[in-house]
Amino acid sequence: MRVSFRNLFCVFAVVVTTTLAFGQAETVPATHPIYAFLKRMDVKGVIEHYRDAVLPLGRGEVAALLRELHNKRDRLTLAEQSLLDDYRREFTFDLDGTTEGFLSVVDSDEPSFGAALEQELSNREKYLYVMVDSAVAMFVNGLLTIDARRIGGEALGNTHTEFVQFGGRIRGTLLGKIGYTLLGTNAQFWGSRALLYRDPVIRQYYTLGVTNAQNFDNSEGSVRYDGGIVSVQFGRERVLWGVGYDQKMVASNNVRAFDFLRANIAYKSLTYTFFHGSLLGRRRTLLFTDPSDTSVTYYEPTVADKYFAAHRIELSFPRLMDIGFQEMAIYSHRSVDFAYLNPFVVLESAQRSREERDNVLWAFDIQTHFLSGLELNATIVFDDLHFPEFFKPRWYNRYAYQFGMMLTDPLFVHDMTLAIEYTRVKPFVYAHDRSRENTYTSLDALLGPRIGPNADSWFVRVDYVPWWNLSFSAHVQWVRHGRNTYDAAGRLVRNVGGDVFQPHRPSDPLDAHFLDGELVRSRSMQFLASYQFINQVWLEAWLQVDTEENTFSGVRRTNTMGGVHMRAEL
Repeated sequence: MRVSFRNLFCVFAVVVTTTLAFGQAETVPATHPIYAFLKRMDVKGVIEHYRDAVLPLGRGEVAALLRELHNKRDRLTLAEQSLLDDYRREFTFDLDGTTEGFLSVVDSDEPSFGAALEQELSNREKYLYVMVDSAVAMFVNGLLTIDARRIGGEALGNTHTEFVQFGGRIRGTLLGKIGYTLLGTNAQFWGSRALLYRDPVIRQYYTLGVTNAQNFDNSEGSVRYDGGIVSVQFGRERVLWGVGYDQKMVASNNVRAFDFLRANIAYKSLTYTFFHGSLLGRRRTLLFTDPSDTSVTYYEPTVADKYFAAHRIELSFPRLMDIGFQEMAIYSHRSVDFAYLNPFVVLESAQRSREERDNVLWAFDIQTHFLSGLELNATIVFDDLHFPEFFKPRWYNRYAYQFGMMLTDPLFVHDMTLAIEYTRVKPFVYAHDRSRENTYTSLDALLGPRIGPNADSWFVRVDYVPWWNLSFSAHVQWVRHGRNTYDAAGRLVRNVGGDVFQPHRPSDPLDAHFLDGELVRSRSMQFLASYQFINQVWLEAWLQVDTEENTFSGVRRTNTMGGVHMRAEL
């Protein structure tokens, strides 16, 4: 059989152009609601090989899971099928390489610009601009959020705040392999700045703390090469790392999104992740005088650079369990260390070879898949261990653990998901006794679970999605925290390991008992309803009730917050 060069070239061209048309290499943001849907499908046993211990995933990975779900749609409820169809419309280009049905306001196929704007009120997939050819795919969205919230209680009294946030997102893929994303938003607010600080995400924005400004902004962006088995990403976006349902044990949403370099290798049952990120130390003020004029004291704000390195190896056993091992290191007081840029080195050994200046932690986790409709997971983090005295309450036996379960359709209620999680962090965990900057934090926030050391929590969440555009969620969290004791002047009186920024001192007791110190009990209840009344336009309302009781002082506080907001991606 003779095959001409021309025929081979034609076959090669078809393969390449098909790859270019269907391959989308950018990521799906870690906060996208599709991950909750995929998690439910994973727990139900409808899909396999869903690896969500490190988010975000690439759009190609998500599209492959949607394709698998479509082939098994007979195993879904009507509400799940409607939600699947909605996500398939959103990922049409990733699935089929077509933009048919998409609305592009700029360069629209509508007879006039006004007609194109009217289509923003339709249920089509909407973009400000879409460009697709054999080499480039680009999608541009405008983002708008209108928010109003109010609080009543002991914390701030009765006050309110409102903001309007606007911006845009550009994403796409070059040559079928190189994905890119760019996000920029800015918000103008009115009312109470302190109320916005109670929002766990908004409080991370730097400009919110600038007292002569009434706005807060955010910018993220990254570039990612997707080679199938191997992918590499550099940039800034939210990263969630851990198998927990609420609090992630390795990397959570407590800290400001940071810049990182990430590489993944996924082949059959093995997944390896390399990660190196840039964090920030604590805010400090340097006081100095000029030798030529010592009558004036200058105040210079300083924030140290610090870095986060991590490796993860995961083994998946289909229909049984996933087992993950990771090592993490925090280092500071120097520029990027090439020892931590090596993806094939043991971090514990590397930091010893670098004079053991850094903070290294290990973590193990497991997720089960052997029962359809029920997932069990557990994580243990080792900060420091002395095996001969492991069962003694020594302060240097520092570890944290978490276990939880997720149940789909509890008590035979279809389209409902129940998650229960317990987290316990022993005293002095995530602190560092040899460096003031090598705590497991960025700025003043924990990189891991928000409850901090010498604390535990129970978390229960119920989600109900009766249709693709309607969802309800409720969660309750109980927290116990043993705080350090301070006098009226703010001086530390008793150190029980309840503050990640306060390491153990030579004068402190050898034993650190769990929940010692000023015991504070808190409870948070939140209810959320979301309705997508037009495709890509959501109206949401929420109510949250927080209570806190200091059993040492007897002080009890209650605060009630609530709000409504509309967000749109146009």
